[in-house]
Amino acid sequence: MKISVFGLGYVGLVSAACLARRGHRVVGVAVAVDKVERVNAGESPIVEAEVGEIIRKAVEGGRLRATIDPADAVQGSDVAFICVGTPSRADGSMETAYLEKVAGEIGLALRHRASEFLVVVRSTVLSGTVRNLVVPVLEERSSGRAGDDFDVVFHPEFLREGSSVWDFDHPSVIVVGEHRDGAAAPLAVAV
Repeated sequence: MKISVFGLGYVGLVSAACLARRGHRVVGVAVAVDKVERVNAGESPIVEAEVGEIIRKAVEGGRLRATIDPADAVQGSDVAFICVGTPSRADGSMETAYLEKVAGEIGLALRHRASEFLVVVRSTVLSGTVRNLVVPVLEERSSGRAGDDFDVVFHPEFLREGSSVWDFDHPSVIVVGEHRDGAAAPLAVAV
């Protein structure tokens, strides 16, 4: 399967590396050029057990690369994982600016796709965020409709620092919320 991972922070990088290790062709998307360069050199920009070796082997095997170009990533994949940060604001509410930005970038790129596409929200978000923020942004920017022109699912991560690879391989729980029945079928193949 061809997968793009938006956000190469802790969750995104571990997810991209582990998906590539499973044999998928993965392109990671980041805004930081130095992060993209490190991944493309087969190096990990984070310190986490096993991740550096997984990245090195995946890059050497041609299964993992990184880019700063969201359109390139969407055009070269069938599934996009959104793994951007949603930090807390000073008042305790969730900052969704990165999530909204990436959803907009994916939406614009979807305007030029004729084949099926699945957007997987893996970022930590509150209930209703996918339905009330991500889907409307994707629909507006793509001029398409979720469930008709593309699918959207929520698949939260449960990765602990220090054991993220093990957690990815042995999830204690798997949660998937679908925008339409059957939308998550490609996700079951990927993970």
